[in-house]
Amino acid sequence: MIGHRLVCLDLSPELLGAVEVRANVVTAWGSRRLAPSQSDPPSPASLAEVLRELLATAGIGARRARMTLPDAATVSRTLVLPPMPDRDLARAMRYEAERHLPFPIGQVRWSWDLLERRVDAVIVYLVATWGDVADRWAEAARLAGLWPEVLEPRSLALVRALDRDQAVLLERRGTLLHLTVVQHRRPALVDRAPWAGGDAGLEQLLHRAFRHQSLAGRLPPVLLAGELDGEHLPVPVPALPVGEVLDGHLPAAPPAFRAGAHLAELGLAMRTGR
Repeated sequence: MIGHRLVCLDLSPELLGAVEVRANVVTAWGSRRLAPSQSDPPSPASLAEVLRELLATAGIGARRARMTLPDAATVSRTLVLPPMPDRDLARAMRYEAERHLPFPIGQVRWSWDLLERRVDAVIVYLVATWGDVADRWAEAARLAGLWPEVLEPRSLALVRALDRDQAVLLERRGTLLHLTVVQHRRPALVDRAPWAGGDAGLEQLLHRAFRHQSLAGRLPPVLLAGELDGEHLPVPVPALPVGEVLDGHLPAAPPAFRAGAHLAELGLAMRTGR
């Protein structure tokens, strides 16, 4: 896990979340609704202002920052490569990035994670975003007095926090519903829909999850997070608040902390290695 003081930031649309973690313990947290911006995404200066206000209100003093990137701003690929030692894998990944990314390698920020090492293969998750997108988020963090050290797709952080081989995660964050389908411990489908009350948006996303999952068998457990964790909405399939299935692998936290409302931030805190 982690050994130093971190602030982990979830920059999903409409709602900004922050969790401070020190020595694998949650020490402070908070969230702030993002007002509609005339620019989409918001400018680094306007985002930095909201960040500073959130950190001050939550009493967060950490300056080393890990941040999510919206999945819509990233491209990802799951690659199956021949078995090889780590030193050769690091060299091979630039060649694989040039082959598999749909834009010039010199114009993007890219990275990869080793998902699984088998006798006959290594499974690698490759992710990239345009350089100006990564620079915009990093600039906002620096303007807020932070030192950004990790930027990763939001879905990867969620999967790490869930620590499940398969799941369907539904979150409400403001007036948006988010769907993340997990298969083989990696994000297989990421989607979102507007929410204006009731279950119309939920049914829309669940229908997409069923269509996707129909290629792979039975729908895995449906978990409710964000502002759905604790709400009693008429979900049209069996569902559980995600807090009821988290098995204690997350950073320790005070009783008042709701892990289901800060899953992405916790996933960032758990990140090790690359």
